[in-house]
Amino acid sequence: MDDDSLIALPSIHVVGDIVVQAGFVLGPRTIDDFELVFFPEDTNSRYTEAGESFLLSEPCFIFTRPGESHSYNFNKGKDVRHLFIHFEYEPLRGKESGYAAMDAGRIMFPTRQYPLAASIMNKLIWLACTQPPDWQRRLSVLLAAALEELAAPADLLASEEAEQLPIPIQNALAYMEERLSESLTVREVSLRSGWTHEHFTRVFTSVMGMSPKQMLLEKRLRRAEDMMLRGLGTIKQIAYRVGFRDEHHFSRTYKKWRGITATEYIQRCSSPLFRHTMATKDSYVLHPSNRLVVVKNADIK
Repeated sequence: MDDDSLIALPSIHVVGDIVVQAGFVLGPRTIDDFELVFFPEDTNSRYTEAGESFLLSEPCFIFTRPGESHSYNFNKGKDVRHLFIHFEYEPLRGKESGYAAMDAGRIMFPTRQYPLAASIMNKLIWLACTQPPDWQRRLSVLLAAALEELAAPADLLASEEAEQLPIPIQNALAYMEERLSESLTVREVSLRSGWTHEHFTRVFTSVMGMSPKQMLLEKRLRRAEDMMLRGLGTIKQIAYRVGFRDEHHFSRTYKKWRGITATEYIQRCSSPLFRHTMATKDSYVLHPSNRLVVVKNADIK
Protein backbone atom coordinates (compact mmCIF):
# COMPACT_ATOMS: atom_id res chain seq x y z
CA MET A 1 0.00 0.00 0.00
CA ASP A 2 1.18 3.54 -0.67
CA ASP A 3 1.58 6.22 2.01
CA ASP A 4 -1.80 7.83 1.28
CA SER A 5 -3.66 4.59 2.03
CA LEU A 6 -2.04 4.46 5.45
CA ILE A 7 -3.64 7.84 6.27
CA ALA A 8 -7.09 7.44 4.70
CA LEU A 9 -9.81 5.97 6.90
CA PRO A 10 -13.04 4.21 5.94
CA SER A 11 -16.11 6.38 5.61
CA ILE A 12 -18.84 4.64 7.61
CA HIS A 13 -22.46 4.98 6.53
CA VAL A 14 -24.53 2.73 8.80
CA VAL A 15 -23.81 0.48 11.79
CA GLY A 16 -26.35 -2.03 13.05
CA ASP A 17 -27.00 -4.85 15.50
CA ILE A 18 -30.21 -6.61 14.52
CA VAL A 19 -31.97 -9.81 15.54
CA VAL A 20 -34.00 -11.00 12.56
CA GLN A 21 -37.01 -13.26 12.82
CA ALA A 22 -36.57 -16.95 12.09
CA GLY A 23 -37.00 -17.75 8.41
CA PHE A 24 -36.55 -14.19 7.15
CA VAL A 25 -35.16 -13.86 3.62
CA LEU A 26 -33.16 -10.78 2.62
CA GLY A 27 -32.62 -10.31 -1.10
CA PRO A 28 -31.60 -10.94 -3.73
CA ARG A 29 -30.24 -7.41 -3.60
CA THR A 30 -27.23 -5.31 -4.55
CA ILE A 31 -25.66 -2.49 -2.54
CA ASP A 32 -23.65 0.57 -3.55
CA ASP A 33 -21.08 0.40 -0.75
CA PHE A 34 -19.16 -2.29 1.13
CA GLU A 35 -20.83 -4.32 3.86
CA LEU A 36 -19.21 -6.34 6.64
CA VAL A 37 -21.57 -8.60 8.59
CA PHE A 38 -20.59 -10.40 11.79
CA PHE A 39 -22.48 -13.46 13.03
CA PRO A 40 -21.34 -14.01 16.65
CA GLU A 41 -22.91 -17.48 16.75
CA ASP A 42 -23.35 -20.39 14.37
CA THR A 43 -26.76 -19.79 12.80
CA ASN A 44 -27.12 -22.40 10.04
CA SER A 45 -28.37 -19.55 7.89
CA ARG A 46 -27.32 -19.44 4.26
CA TYR A 47 -25.62 -16.66 2.30
CA THR A 48 -25.69 -16.78 -1.50
CA GLU A 49 -23.67 -14.64 -3.88
CA ALA A 50 -23.23 -15.02 -7.64
CA GLY A 51 -24.59 -18.56 -7.51
CA GLU A 52 -22.25 -19.66 -4.71
CA SER A 53 -23.87 -20.62 -1.42
CA PHE A 54 -22.34 -20.61 2.08
CA LEU A 55 -23.81 -22.32 5.14
CA LEU A 56 -23.04 -20.21 8.20
CA SER A 57 -22.38 -23.16 10.52
CA GLU A 58 -19.92 -21.31 12.77
CA PRO A 59 -19.36 -17.72 13.95
CA CYS A 60 -18.06 -15.76 10.98
CA PHE A 61 -17.81 -12.56 8.98
CA ILE A 62 -19.46 -12.11 5.58
CA PHE A 63 -17.90 -9.50 3.29
CA THR A 64 -20.06 -8.14 0.45
CA ARG A 65 -18.72 -5.87 -2.28
CA PRO A 66 -20.59 -3.11 -4.11
CA GLY A 67 -22.77 -4.21 -7.02
CA GLU A 68 -22.68 -7.95 -6.20
CA SER A 69 -26.08 -9.63 -6.10
CA HIS A 70 -26.54 -11.58 -2.88
CA SER A 71 -29.16 -12.88 -0.47
CA TYR A 72 -29.53 -14.19 3.08
CA ASN A 73 -31.84 -17.07 4.00
CA PHE A 74 -31.95 -16.95 7.78
CA ASN A 75 -32.44 -20.04 9.92
CA LYS A 76 -36.08 -21.13 9.97
CA GLY A 77 -35.77 -22.57 13.45
CA LYS A 78 -34.48 -19.60 15.46
CA ASP A 79 -34.05 -15.84 15.42
CA VAL A 80 -30.62 -14.71 14.21
CA ARG A 81 -28.52 -11.87 15.59
CA HIS A 82 -26.04 -10.19 13.29
CA LEU A 83 -23.89 -7.07 13.50
CA PHE A 84 -23.20 -5.14 10.33
CA ILE A 85 -21.52 -2.05 8.98
CA HIS A 86 -21.87 -0.31 5.60
CA PHE A 87 -18.90 1.77 4.54
CA GLU A 88 -16.78 3.17 1.73
CA TYR A 89 -13.02 2.70 1.61
CA GLU A 90 -10.82 3.84 -1.26
CA PRO A 91 -8.05 1.22 -0.79
CA LEU A 92 -10.66 -1.49 -1.32
CA ARG A 93 -12.11 0.31 -4.35
CA GLY A 94 -8.63 0.69 -5.75
CA LYS A 95 -7.81 -2.99 -5.14
CA GLU A 96 -4.53 -2.17 -3.47
CA SER A 97 -2.15 -5.04 -2.87
CA GLY A 98 -2.42 -4.87 0.91
CA TYR A 99 -6.06 -5.92 0.64
CA ALA A 100 -5.56 -8.77 -1.78
CA ALA A 101 -7.33 -11.22 0.53
CA MET A 102 -10.40 -8.98 0.56
CA ASP A 103 -10.32 -8.49 -3.21
CA ALA A 104 -9.68 -12.09 -4.25
CA GLY A 105 -13.33 -13.04 -4.14
CA ARG A 106 -13.20 -14.38 -0.60
CA ILE A 107 -16.56 -13.99 1.09
CA MET A 108 -16.64 -15.84 4.42
CA PHE A 109 -14.07 -15.30 7.19
CA PRO A 110 -14.43 -17.71 10.18
CA THR A 111 -14.20 -15.90 13.51
CA ARG A 112 -11.85 -18.55 14.93
CA GLN A 113 -9.22 -17.24 12.53
CA TYR A 114 -9.88 -13.57 13.36
CA PRO A 115 -10.78 -13.24 17.08
CA LEU A 116 -9.45 -9.67 17.25
CA ALA A 117 -11.74 -8.59 14.41
CA ALA A 118 -14.69 -10.03 16.32
CA SER A 119 -13.80 -8.00 19.40
CA ILE A 120 -13.41 -4.88 17.29
CA MET A 121 -16.85 -5.40 15.74
CA ASN A 122 -18.49 -5.51 19.17
CA LYS A 123 -16.61 -2.35 20.15
CA LEU A 124 -17.79 -0.62 16.98
CA ILE A 125 -21.42 -1.26 17.87
CA TRP A 126 -20.89 -0.04 21.41
CA LEU A 127 -19.30 3.20 20.20
CA ALA A 128 -22.09 3.83 17.70
CA CYS A 129 -24.74 3.29 20.39
CA THR A 130 -23.10 5.36 23.15
CA GLN A 131 -21.51 8.04 20.92
CA PRO A 132 -18.75 9.28 23.25
CA PRO A 133 -16.47 12.17 22.15
CA ASP A 134 -14.87 11.62 18.73
CA TRP A 135 -16.95 8.47 18.25
CA GLN A 136 -17.15 8.81 14.45
CA ARG A 137 -13.38 9.02 14.03
CA ARG A 138 -12.90 6.14 16.44
CA LEU A 139 -15.36 4.05 14.44
CA SER A 140 -13.33 4.61 11.29
CA VAL A 141 -10.02 3.80 13.00
CA LEU A 142 -11.40 0.58 14.48
CA LEU A 143 -12.97 -0.51 11.20
CA ALA A 144 -9.63 0.06 9.44
CA ALA A 145 -8.00 -2.18 12.05
CA ALA A 146 -10.61 -4.90 11.55
CA LEU A 147 -10.10 -4.80 7.79
CA GLU A 148 -6.35 -5.12 8.29
CA GLU A 149 -6.97 -8.26 10.33
CA LEU A 150 -9.27 -9.78 7.71
CA ALA A 151 -6.80 -8.91 4.94
CA ALA A 152 -3.91 -10.70 6.67
CA PRO A 153 -2.27 -13.32 4.41
CA ALA A 154 -3.27 -16.88 5.22
CA ASP A 155 0.32 -17.87 5.99
CA LEU A 156 0.32 -15.44 8.93
CA LEU A 157 -2.52 -17.32 10.63
CA ALA A 158 -1.84 -20.13 13.09
CA SER A 159 -1.75 -23.40 11.18
CA GLU A 160 -4.43 -24.99 13.35
CA GLU A 161 -6.70 -22.04 12.66
CA ALA A 162 -5.96 -21.66 8.97
CA GLU A 163 -7.96 -24.71 7.92
CA GLN A 164 -11.43 -25.65 9.07
CA LEU A 165 -11.80 -29.12 10.51
CA PRO A 166 -13.74 -31.52 8.28
CA ILE A 167 -17.38 -31.74 9.36
CA PRO A 168 -17.12 -35.48 10.24
CA ILE A 169 -14.21 -34.67 12.57
CA GLN A 170 -16.17 -31.83 14.18
CA ASN A 171 -19.12 -34.19 14.69
CA ALA A 172 -16.85 -36.79 16.27
CA LEU A 173 -15.29 -34.28 18.67
CA ALA A 174 -18.71 -33.00 19.71
CA TYR A 175 -19.92 -36.58 20.23
CA MET A 176 -16.95 -37.27 22.50
CA GLU A 177 -17.70 -34.17 24.59
CA GLU A 178 -21.35 -35.11 24.99
CA ARG A 179 -20.62 -38.64 26.22
CA LEU A 180 -17.49 -38.44 28.31
CA SER A 181 -19.33 -39.96 31.27
CA GLU A 182 -20.20 -43.07 29.25
CA SER A 183 -18.15 -46.12 28.34
CA LEU A 184 -17.54 -44.78 24.86
CA THR A 185 -15.45 -46.59 22.25
CA VAL A 186 -13.63 -45.20 19.22
CA ARG A 187 -15.74 -47.43 16.97
CA GLU A 188 -18.90 -45.74 18.27
CA VAL A 189 -17.33 -42.34 17.61
CA SER A 190 -16.35 -43.35 14.08
CA LEU A 191 -19.96 -44.32 13.34
CA ARG A 192 -20.97 -40.78 14.32
CA SER A 193 -18.58 -39.40 11.70
CA GLY A 194 -20.20 -41.42 8.92
CA TRP A 195 -16.85 -42.91 7.87
CA THR A 196 -15.52 -46.41 8.30
CA HIS A 197 -13.53 -47.05 11.46
CA GLU A 198 -10.26 -47.36 9.54
CA HIS A 199 -10.78 -44.24 7.40
CA PHE A 200 -11.95 -42.22 10.40
CA THR A 201 -8.89 -43.19 12.47
CA ARG A 202 -6.50 -42.37 9.64
CA VAL A 203 -8.00 -38.96 8.85
CA PHE A 204 -8.53 -38.02 12.49
CA THR A 205 -4.91 -38.78 13.38
CA SER A 206 -3.68 -36.80 10.38
CA VAL A 207 -5.82 -33.75 11.16
CA MET A 208 -5.65 -33.69 14.97
CA GLY A 209 -2.09 -34.93 15.50
CA MET A 210 -3.21 -37.74 17.80
CA SER A 211 -5.34 -40.85 17.49
CA PRO A 212 -9.06 -40.81 18.37
CA LYS A 213 -8.29 -43.00 21.38
CA GLN A 214 -5.70 -40.52 22.64
CA MET A 215 -8.07 -37.59 22.05
CA LEU A 216 -10.88 -39.29 23.96
CA LEU A 217 -8.55 -39.93 26.87
CA GLU A 218 -7.26 -36.34 26.77
CA LYS A 219 -10.81 -35.00 26.90
CA ARG A 220 -11.60 -37.22 29.87
CA LEU A 221 -8.52 -36.00 31.75
CA ARG A 222 -9.26 -32.36 30.98
CA ARG A 223 -12.85 -32.73 32.16
CA ALA A 224 -11.59 -34.39 35.33
CA GLU A 225 -9.07 -31.59 35.89
CA ASP A 226 -11.81 -29.00 35.55
CA MET A 227 -13.87 -30.83 38.20
CA MET A 228 -10.88 -31.24 40.51
CA LEU A 229 -9.97 -27.58 40.02
CA ARG A 230 -13.41 -26.50 41.24
CA GLY A 231 -13.80 -29.14 43.92
CA LEU A 232 -16.74 -30.87 42.26
CA GLY A 233 -16.57 -34.20 44.07
CA THR A 234 -14.07 -36.70 45.34
CA ILE A 235 -11.54 -38.37 43.05
CA LYS A 236 -13.72 -41.47 43.03
CA GLN A 237 -16.84 -39.51 42.03
CA ILE A 238 -14.99 -37.59 39.34
CA ALA A 239 -13.48 -40.77 37.93
CA TYR A 240 -16.95 -42.19 37.26
CA ARG A 241 -18.23 -38.90 35.85
CA VAL A 242 -15.56 -38.82 33.17
CA GLY A 243 -16.01 -42.42 32.06
CA PHE A 244 -13.45 -44.41 34.04
CA ARG A 245 -14.57 -47.78 35.40
CA ASP A 246 -13.10 -47.14 38.85
CA GLU A 247 -10.97 -44.76 40.91
CA HIS A 248 -7.83 -46.88 40.65
CA HIS A 249 -7.94 -47.00 36.85
CA PHE A 250 -8.34 -43.22 36.75
CA SER A 251 -5.52 -42.62 39.24
CA ARG A 252 -3.08 -44.87 37.38
CA THR A 253 -3.96 -43.27 34.04
CA TYR A 254 -3.70 -39.72 35.37
CA LYS A 255 -0.30 -40.39 36.94
CA LYS A 256 0.95 -41.97 33.70
CA TRP A 257 -0.11 -39.10 31.43
CA ARG A 258 0.31 -36.10 33.73
CA GLY A 259 3.34 -37.14 35.76
CA ILE A 260 1.69 -36.28 39.09
CA THR A 261 -1.13 -37.87 41.05
CA ALA A 262 -4.67 -36.55 41.04
CA THR A 263 -4.25 -35.69 44.72
CA GLU A 264 -1.18 -33.59 43.93
CA TYR A 265 -3.12 -31.76 41.20
CA ILE A 266 -5.90 -30.92 43.68
CA GLN A 267 -3.33 -29.60 46.15
CA ARG A 268 -1.87 -27.34 43.48
CA CYS A 269 -5.34 -25.91 42.85
CA SER A 270 -6.13 -25.25 46.52
CA SER A 271 -5.90 -21.45 46.11
CA PRO A 272 -9.36 -19.76 46.21
CA LEU A 273 -8.38 -17.97 42.99
CA PHE A 274 -8.35 -21.29 41.17
CA ARG A 275 -11.14 -22.96 43.11
CA HIS A 276 -13.68 -20.38 41.94
CA THR A 277 -12.53 -20.36 38.34
CA MET A 278 -14.93 -21.80 35.80
CA ALA A 279 -15.51 -21.82 32.06
CA THR A 280 -17.93 -19.17 30.82
CA LYS A 281 -19.63 -18.31 27.58
CA ASP A 282 -19.63 -14.80 26.16
CA SER A 283 -23.41 -14.53 26.42
CA TYR A 284 -23.74 -10.84 27.21
CA VAL A 285 -23.42 -7.64 25.22
CA LEU A 286 -22.54 -4.12 26.39
CA HIS A 287 -25.30 -2.39 24.44
CA PRO A 288 -29.01 -2.97 23.74
CA SER A 289 -29.89 -5.31 20.87
CA ASN A 290 -31.58 -4.23 17.65
CA ARG A 291 -29.78 -0.96 17.11
CA LEU A 292 -29.23 0.88 13.82
CA VAL A 293 -27.03 3.98 13.78
CA VAL A 294 -26.55 6.35 10.83
CA VAL A 295 -23.03 7.71 11.15
CA LYS A 296 -22.73 10.36 8.39
CA ASN A 297 -18.97 10.73 8.50
CA ALA A 298 -18.20 10.81 4.78
CA ASP A 299 -15.73 13.67 5.23
CA ILE A 300 -13.44 11.90 7.68
CA LYS A 301 -9.92 11.32 6.32
